[in-house]
Amino acid sequence: METNETTALTDADFRALIPLNKYVRLDYFTDLHEFIRTDALVKRITAADDIEQLELATGEKIPLDRVIRIDGHLSPNYPGYDDYSCSC
Repeated sequence: METNETTALTDADFRALIPLNKYVRLDYFTDLHEFIRTDALVKRITAADDIEQLELATGEKIPLDRVIRIDGHLSPNYPGYDDYSCSC
């Protein structure tokens, strides 16, 4: 049985790992809970109504609490997601 030896990140650690002005692989859920995987340029992290959002170069804003993985870093909001996902 194989175990995952990764250390859990805090929300602050996860935010600090998000590269700005760089293309990244991004996995997230839409408001309809659809899984999206895309490559995007992250412009900045903004806050609106106390909700942090990733602002992409396309103008799209994704709530940070819906981000599953960015640039290879798994969000602390989805700690077991690797166990159930296919990284095909």
